[in-house]
Amino acid sequence: MALSSFLQKLLFVNKFTIKDGEINLLDNPYIMLDASILLTLQEVDESKMYQGMKEGSKKNLKNLVKHAKVYKNIKNQSLKNLAELSKSISKSEEGVIKTLQEIFDVYGLGKMEIEELDNSGKEAKIKITNSTIAKETLKKYEKKSKTPVCTLTAGILAGIFSFLFKKNIDCVEKSCLAKGDDYCFFLVK
Repeated sequence: MALSSFLQKLLFVNKFTIKDGEINLLDNPYIMLDASILLTLQEVDESKMYQGMKEGSKKNLKNLVKHAKVYKNIKNQSLKNLAELSKSISKSEEGVIKTLQEIFDVYGLGKMEIEELDNSGKEAKIKITNSTIAKETLKKYEKKSKTPVCTLTAGILAGIFSFLFKKNIDCVEKSCLAKGDDYCFFLVK
């Protein structure tokens, strides 16, 4: 199994470590949890989960950019690549899309595809295939859900796009794999 290029870069600059029972990503502690545990937490208070994920992902993205800027002037090519990651977030739509897909890949919530991105209108249409939350819901309940279930994912997307658009953004799941749809679809605005 190949490690994502994004995680490889973070490993190289010592911004992703697993040591002495601790996981650390961009100087923040992380806990690896089974998807079924996250689903249970989400069911306890969906609105709190959404807000928490929105704020947390926004903060994490700010930290990523901050760390990338720190390394901007270092000559080592791998460190330059990390700085380029920071620059690509704000310079081109293609860079934003690639960066977001790499970041989202690290979360393990499914494969993200940005179908539309309107920076001036502060909107995006996001497709998630292979949603971990939706698949876990189907597995747990052994039947289709009547409503979309990926609150955690919506919160993370809202945080990411709030950071990128520099405006408080919300995200709504319009279709969901757990409902029997082909994929999960999110409207960010």
